[in-house]
Amino acid sequence: MKYIHFVMVCVCLLVLCVSPVSGVETETIIHYSEPAVSVQDNITLEQGYSFKVVDMNSKSGDVMIELYLNGEEIDLDNNFAAEDNPLEYVRSVADDDDEEVDYFIMRITPKGSVKESDGKYYSIIYIEQYLDPVEDIDEYLILGESYSFKSDSDFKLANSYTLDVAGIEDNELSLELRLNGKLLKEDDVEEGEYFYYTVYSGNQPDTIFLANVKAFIESDDSTTVFLKQVSLKQNSKSVPDKDAAAVPEEIDIDVESPVGGDLKAGSIAIITYGVDEAFTEVRILVDGEFVDSRNDVSKGTYKAVTGEMDAGIHDVMLIMIDGEDFSYYSEDFSVSVNIKDNITESIAGIASSAAESIVRDNSSSNVSFNSSMPSTSGSSISNVISLIVTVGVFVVFFVFYNKFR
Repeated sequence: MKYIHFVMVCVCLLVLCVSPVSGVETETIIHYSEPAVSVQDNITLEQGYSFKVVDMNSKSGDVMIELYLNGEEIDLDNNFAAEDNPLEYVRSVADDDDEEVDYFIMRITPKGSVKESDGKYYSIIYIEQYLDPVEDIDEYLILGESYSFKSDSDFKLANSYTLDVAGIEDNELSLELRLNGKLLKEDDVEEGEYFYYTVYSGNQPDTIFLANVKAFIESDDSTTVFLKQVSLKQNSKSVPDKDAAAVPEEIDIDVESPVGGDLKAGSIAIITYGVDEAFTEVRILVDGEFVDSRNDVSKGTYKAVTGEMDAGIHDVMLIMIDGEDFSYYSEDFSVSVNIKDNITESIAGIASSAAESIVRDNSSSNVSFNSSMPSTSGSSISNVISLIVTVGVFVVFFVFYNKFR
């Protein structure tokens, strides 16, 4: 599955290749995410950083933010973030010679669009966070490294994570991040852009993998990929030992239409899953994308709701976490083309054409009535024939409609 990103993401990530502010030091990037936030939302980031959305413009998506470090509010020169004027935080740190060195830590950029749900407004924002040299860092499997690998073999990262080249097209490299062979993320990136994998629990983002694609060179038999600023987060909730936990025997996943019958393209899907024991957390992913999560899950049956589905074969994965142990179960399900909607649209189109035809004939009849009586008779016959044809078309399509209902 390919993830198509908007231009703003590319622009933001390309900026990461150079120092964000002139004269400011930049460590490796450790977080990139695109959460949808609303007023009073609190977002937790890396190294003790977090922020609160104090206010938001419901038209532009601009936000007013309070930034915190270890629970203490940071005094910012500007608390507002707009699409063309992002909020940026630079921290001054004393070096070994007691001289102040500025480090670029964070950039928060609203996308510039607003969504509304049940009277609540949401703004999608881009969050870029760089390593703070002073604060403690969570244990990482990889942090700020550079690598090169060839496309004819899987590039093994750590803890059963691999990075694969799926292909090259239009100067874009298609990369796949896998865990124990299961696809987590696929995306097309150009040279200089970032390939990243971020999961969400509600609106709380957690960046697991980041890598800047410095360059890739094609040869006759393979492609060589050069990566820099590679980071892979040590996350006990998502990084498993392959043999650490066996998949429970009684795992059941059903993916159904909310209105019954087969799943049709353009509709949501209801995922019903059951677990036969307690877990500290369970997650549901569809085609590698986060859908839902629950904490402190007891034995029982639960439901999750997807977004609108495309036609084709899809993969649903249930991830079960128990402390540091991790297991998963996945299966495929299919979504068929919505033939009924296509037929309905066809009927509506034909009916509209027929109605327009009758209106045109009636107009012609009115004009002819003023000039000669025989024309009125001919137009009336034409109207009757058009009506009969229209009714016949409706009958034929109604049969097909019921057949595919």
